[in-house]
Amino acid sequence: MPRLHDVPRLHALLTKPRRLSRPNAIGSPLFWLLVLLITFFSAAAPAHAAPQIWLPTPSGEAWKIIEGYGCGTHNGWDRYSLDLVHVDGRTFGAPVRAAADGTIWSWTAKSGTLILDHGGGFYTMYTHMDHAVTTERDKFVARGTVIGFVGDRVAHGLPHLHFTAFTGQGRAAHPRRSVPLSFADGYNLPDIGGCSQHGGEKLVAVGPISPAPNVVGFSSAAQPERWYNADQRIEFSIPAGARGFSQAWDQAPGGDAPQFAGAGSGYMQLAAVGEGLHTVQVRFWDGGGQQTVATYGPIGYDVTAPQPVAPIAPVAVAAGATTTVRWNAAVDNGAGVAGYRIYVGADPDGASDWFTPTPEIATPALAPGDYVLRVQPLDYAGNAGAWATVAQIAVAAS
Repeated sequence: MPRLHDVPRLHALLTKPRRLSRPNAIGSPLFWLLVLLITFFSAAAPAHAAPQIWLPTPSGEAWKIIEGYGCGTHNGWDRYSLDLVHVDGRTFGAPVRAAADGTIWSWTAKSGTLILDHGGGFYTMYTHMDHAVTTERDKFVARGTVIGFVGDRVAHGLPHLHFTAFTGQGRAAHPRRSVPLSFADGYNLPDIGGCSQHGGEKLVAVGPISPAPNVVGFSSAAQPERWYNADQRIEFSIPAGARGFSQAWDQAPGGDAPQFAGAGSGYMQLAAVGEGLHTVQVRFWDGGGQQTVATYGPIGYDVTAPQPVAPIAPVAVAAGATTTVRWNAAVDNGAGVAGYRIYVGADPDGASDWFTPTPEIATPALAPGDYVLRVQPLDYAGNAGAWATVAQIAVAAS
């Protein structure tokens, strides 16, 4: 056990620090090399990261900045943010589009905030959304894709879109620094000083001009909302670079992988699905794996003619007079009855091109004698029912 005078006093330890010998690190070439590398990468990291971005609002619509840079809630790291509302229509529920190609980085349900990672430490943030289309982390999202819908989560009852572009480093994207916005739609919004910078300005998204649209192209002689009594072929092609597609009638094709992998085009035959109103639905996978469903239709197919018109009671009319004759409407369970061809005359098997869209006619003035009213129903698909004698018309002499 050491004696008391062998233990250094606390006062001595505090007042007489030991001198430590160390090499002259500041003069070391390695030190200055590290300083140079840190300075270079700290300054350069955000500079190369920013991609070209587009307005996140629907194309062709005017949206107004209700709060701009550096005021209200835009006074922290997200100083360069915009609050946007629709000028001429409803803001709540309006679609929100990805401002650039990227992947889903995070989703915060409480504030309705979706953040996209565009690589190189550059991110875009969309806040106050009612809901997102998907929140699957690392899922690829193409520029212009609808990623969610405007809402009012933590927006105090005022539906609007809060948009920010920012840089951040590492897995946590920290520290975050918002950047002044410049949109490829033709809007440059620099820092001009003051509160709510650019507030009140109206922005209209135009979308990119050069890239091909990420849509399915349909081609057919058959037009939507029309009926046909012969088979129709509906052809389609998917965007270049897509991984393939799946197809179905009247419902979105299911499955996690394309039914026709690597194919760039396809077709469907209307007769294969049978009579009725039908819609072509095509799901394609783009190069990043993003799925999109496109539709064409509805198109009607009907090869069954309307049922013949039922007879009615005989009609009596004076010579030289006219009368209105009505009959029960024909029945057609497909396209529906478009109208009737009419014959009024003495021939019991007579026919003519006289047409009426309703189940009635005003008879012409007739000479005394016996006549027949014959009717042929037509449907919207072009099918013609059988001629039927609907009424006997007796014209008495005055």
